[in-house]
Amino acid sequence: MIEDLLAGWTALEDALPDYLEAEQYACGEVEEIFASLDIKAKLAKTGEAYRFNLIKTAITVRTDRCEIDMIKVPDNEKATERLAQAWDANEMAVHYPGLFRDTFTYGDAYVQVWELPPDEDDESTADDDLVAVGVELTTHGPKNVRVIYDPENPRRKLFAINRWAMPKTSLGLVRWRVDLYYADTIERWISKPGASLEALDGWDRFADEVGSDVLDNPFGEIPFFHHRTDLPYGVPVHKAGYGAQNALNKMLITQITSSEQLGFPARYGLLDKDAELDNNNDDPQWEDDGDAAAVTPSGENRGGAQSGAMRSGPGVMSTFTGMAEVGQFDAADPKGFLDPAEFYIRLMAQLTTTPLHYFDPSGDVPSGESLKVADAPLVKSIMWLQVLQTGPLREEWLFALRVLGITVKAIDVEWAPVQSATGLDDWTIIAAKQAAGVPVDQTLTEAGYRPDQVAIWLDANAEAATLAQRVALLGQIGTAVRDLSSGVALGVISDLEANAAVNQVLNQVKASGAGVDPA
Repeated sequence: MIEDLLAGWTALEDALPDYLEAEQYACGEVEEIFASLDIKAKLAKTGEAYRFNLIKTAITVRTDRCEIDMIKVPDNEKATERLAQAWDANEMAVHYPGLFRDTFTYGDAYVQVWELPPDEDDESTADDDLVAVGVELTTHGPKNVRVIYDPENPRRKLFAINRWAMPKTSLGLVRWRVDLYYADTIERWISKPGASLEALDGWDRFADEVGSDVLDNPFGEIPFFHHRTDLPYGVPVHKAGYGAQNALNKMLITQITSSEQLGFPARYGLLDKDAELDNNNDDPQWEDDGDAAAVTPSGENRGGAQSGAMRSGPGVMSTFTGMAEVGQFDAADPKGFLDPAEFYIRLMAQLTTTPLHYFDPSGDVPSGESLKVADAPLVKSIMWLQVLQTGPLREEWLFALRVLGITVKAIDVEWAPVQSATGLDDWTIIAAKQAAGVPVDQTLTEAGYRPDQVAIWLDANAEAATLAQRVALLGQIGTAVRDLSSGVALGVISDLEANAAVNQVLNQVKASGAGVDPA
């Protein structure tokens, strides 16, 4: 419907400024902010070449740790094999990291899943593997794709809008193509040349070689799946740090652009106020800026800044009437810029829930338990992001299998561990837990290893583990028997009672499967 088209277009346009802002910060293209319009007019272009894009760290550390380890159909090897074929043909190992990066950068991103039947009449079909597998997964950024939800039930999709600009007309006008996806149909639209895109009469139905402006959706589901960082629409993971990045830019750009003026000592000479000025004093022996060409042949300014008889700048001598002594102004202390910059970096780490050592250029990284404590808020936020991505991952692969004619009830998504045990302190704690009786599989899972991998290790080492347990148990039983013998000798316990106790323990051990023969 044209009303849905205009509503979807308006929603895209309303969200676009926030997406563009998030993109500028992520790419380090945000402009320096000035409190004074006069200062901005004079200095705005001095820092254009300098970029200090630290805020992207909040995106990269999350993207790097959100790694899909496995997607499978539980208890269905055939369906899992077909899923793996579709995964490989669509090169999702390459596209999913980019999708997660876009999701964390903008807050939203989308995956489109659709059938790709073979076209026997078209020899230029793009990818033979995709055609062979029969399903195509395409990732989309949120600037031109949006899922519109039912205001009465935000869980329910009303429709999805997908737009793209067509090549300019001969008059230089841009026309837009728009597809609206519903659960039962797909509507195709094209903008009229030069017409208002927000007007009802600004659009026409579009039909090309397909021959229809409305296509059937045979799958009964909107084929766009929404990856996001929040509900119903996401927020850039670095958004809270925009202000800190602005302040950091201000400190560092100002420090660098002023280094030519403040980075060199400026000399001065103070004349005695009672001295008689002669040609040696009122006519300096060095070439004055006023007597030299103001601009060199290469177009650069000569000398320093001049105000009346005073001059300042690197390598410039400042003269005063009545020279009595000479000296120099020391160069500016960089701490006046770098200390506030360090403070703003700390603020950025706090605001984006990203540990400071990821921003710290000194490379001072904590270790052991300190590292785990420092990383704990980040790990928690990444695990929440994984939860948010698991839902659409299941939905899009259930739909992809349905496109292939395979109906399953569930999809398992397994993520690579967000954090794993690597240091000596970590393994010391794990050993202590196991010694205290915590099961081995539990401690290894907590250490960051996948449950299926832990199960394989334990199965492979089951016999060795059982043997070690038997040896340890025999040692314990021997110690107990020796102690009981001492008790019999002292008359604390009778020989009959001691034998009964030992036989009871051995029978219980044998029943448990430890393999110790009471005979």
